Amino acid sequence: ALPFEDNSFDAVVCRLGIMFFPDPLAGLREMLRVTKREGMLSFAVWGKSDLNPFSYLITDVVARHFEPSEPADPNAPGAFRFAEPGSLARILADAGAVDVRERELKFNIAAPISPEQFWELRAETSGTLREKLATLSSSQADLLKKEAQLAFREYFSNNQMSIPAQMIIVTGRKP
Repeated sequence: ALPFEDNSFDAVVCRLGIMFFPDPLAGLREMLRVTKREGMLSFAVWGKSDLNPFSYLITDVVARHFEPSEPADPNAPGAFRFAEPGSLARILADAGAVDVRERELKFNIAAPISPEQFWELRAETSGTLREKLATLSSSQADLLKKEAQLAFREYFSNNQMSIPAQMIIVTGRKP
């Protein structure tokens, strides 16, 4: 349970978090509990993986270095859990929100970083990638890193990154 009284907040915002909740429906109900009547809830989740090269380019390279694993349960906690349009909106409505709306947001992730820095960022922020890298020898990890940097080099120019991305924005209101 959230450590707040009922009806504490005018609005609740969750950016890139709800997809990692063990029980999203319970989490959404709890968020609604702490939201004031008529208060807004807003969520940002990643769209489909194939529309987010920052993820799939590295995932594809990593897959070449490891034995195939069982396909992940699409409903298990993970970055693309709510990538299917309508999936989070349905659960938010099931939790009790009204006026539930969804829209896709396409944009570029832009930053003044090099391919090397981007790799380091992804290696630090992705638990799955960190776990897999930990099983490799240093020479294997270096090879994987070089292959990944080649895979996403088209999105870099003069140490400027610009990678297309897609998110799904879902909003609702507490009745």
